[in-house]
Amino acid sequence: MKTLMVAINAKYVHTNIAVRYITEYTKRQGLDFDFCEFTINEPQNSVLGKLYAADCDAYGFSCYIWNIGYVLRLCQNLKKLLPDRKIFLGGPEVSFDAEKLLCENEFIDCIVCGEGELAVPELVKDFPSERKVIHGEKIKDLADLPFPYSDDDLKATVAGEKLVYYETSRGCPFNCSYCLSSVDAGVRFLSLDRVKAEIKRFSDSGAMTVKFVDRTFNADKKRALEIWKYCIELDTKTCFHFEIGADLLDDETIGVLKTAPEGRFQFEIGIQSTNEKTVLEICRVTNLERLAENIKKLRLHTKVHLHTDLIAGLPVENFESFAKSFNDAYAMTPHVIQLGFLKFLKGSPMRERSAMHGAVFDDFAPYEVFSTNWISYSEILRLKSVEDVLERYFNSGRFIRTLKKAIPKFDTPFDFYHNLAMFWEKKGLVGQGVKRISLYGLLYEFLRADMTEEELKPVIAEMKKDFSDWHSNGVGTPEWYKLY
Repeated sequence: MKTLMVAINAKYVHTNIAVRYITEYTKRQGLDFDFCEFTINEPQNSVLGKLYAADCDAYGFSCYIWNIGYVLRLCQNLKKLLPDRKIFLGGPEVSFDAEKLLCENEFIDCIVCGEGELAVPELVKDFPSERKVIHGEKIKDLADLPFPYSDDDLKATVAGEKLVYYETSRGCPFNCSYCLSSVDAGVRFLSLDRVKAEIKRFSDSGAMTVKFVDRTFNADKKRALEIWKYCIELDTKTCFHFEIGADLLDDETIGVLKTAPEGRFQFEIGIQSTNEKTVLEICRVTNLERLAENIKKLRLHTKVHLHTDLIAGLPVENFESFAKSFNDAYAMTPHVIQLGFLKFLKGSPMRERSAMHGAVFDDFAPYEVFSTNWISYSEILRLKSVEDVLERYFNSGRFIRTLKKAIPKFDTPFDFYHNLAMFWEKKGLVGQGVKRISLYGLLYEFLRADMTEEELKPVIAEMKKDFSDWHSNGVGTPEWYKLY
């Protein structure tokens, strides 16, 4: 069967490694297989027309929380136009209630649960006449997986300045109850020799960013250290992004990371919460004291870009507790704090225990929390506003000097961002498009209402420096700038 794997990504810069693995694995068996990528921002009719023009015997769709609604509508219309063609789904979003999904959507012919490399080739070789759910067998030895990027695909990905996603292991040694990795016992690894060769291949291609999708990359310290040493020794401009457990780092590892040039590494570090009862409730194994200490060491002694995550709406964490988690994270001095909201993913232990926690959440993807026994919906909405201003001011990196000078004037960092968020709410600006240059004037207006003239002057002096760094050319002098 002529088969097309379809990926609907969240953004243009994203790529889908799953459809690439399946395509390359299946091509090795001599089957007529290919893949295509779109984004959720593309008009559905445009994507539908391209799939129709491809004129394939079967279409397989990679399904996630961000694209499932788009995919189902697309499949329904594709089936209307090509009723004799086969449509199958796979991916985490359809792997945990597959029978129900198949029953409710008669335009779907098959759903593949779990890993697809072994299951999909067998499916398209002899597509069943009846609609059914297939449970994919895991690949025991990752050495059997092909390199997911063909030469032409890698060139196109790099030329398009897209993220190159890469996987050196499958599974996670931890069991955090909100994460789907908790249902996949054990960890399988690619050999170090192969990993190094493929990293070199990415580097030689000119890839801007290689994003490792491994869960807790440094769970095996010796392995992670060898890979990091190899990346440091490369003569490359490629940035390598890893999801790590910061509490697992030791002095030897941090010593090696000190030698990494600027721009070589970006670490994503899940803090989630610093409430010890919450951490225990979600089955997360974290030494919070060591985590905080190591993030500070990384920031102080290395050039690694640090991206940290917090999750609002976790069990046992109320509004005040989350504010403390936020302040604790802020004190760790990362470059970015992503304020996310708990999602009750299908198949996750967190979803199974949702009633016990009094959780109210959206029945539709991405299944985000509305309230729990500990936090109300109105408090969640306030944190949504905090998330908005945090992104614009802290995470943008455009107000580094200003924030450093302004925040000590408030009781805590959370008080600053919360008060700023309430100011934005009163102006009706939360969630709205606001020009970057206008952010400075809005911040000045907010600070002026909370500070004396004597307190304000040194803050504005720093904001003028931040403003000049980003808006030195072709921009008129704003009113607030003229006043000081």
